[in-house]
Amino acid sequence: MKLPKIENLKFILVMVLVILGFFFFILGLSGMLAALGIILLFLVPAYFILDNFDLKQDEKVVFSFFIGVGIFPILAYWLGFFISFRLAMFLTFIVLIVIGMLVGKYKKNIIKLFS
Repeated sequence: MKLPKIENLKFILVMVLVILGFFFFILGLSGMLAALGIILLFLVPAYFILDNFDLKQDEKVVFSFFIGVGIFPILAYWLGFFISFRLAMFLTFIVLIVIGMLVGKYKKNIIKLFS
């Protein structure tokens, strides 16, 4: 898994700071921490998966939000029936990060498979 380009890191950092600042001024420290948790748990794993494909920066961010809002809660919820919910959230996060790494590693084989 590679990091995004430097200019994209600056853009991502500015956007995260603006979002966190907004939630801090509107909802206080607890709102800012909730927004940070949402960013870390929903956006980051899906962003790393989408970073392996030829998408623009804004497409990756928007798609990762909607994919993360759909996939992460579903996996954590159903896994939470069998183990502790906190552990289920942690395992779901780890599984999605590993999937992102595996997609990047086997990208050429996956493209051949579907071509």
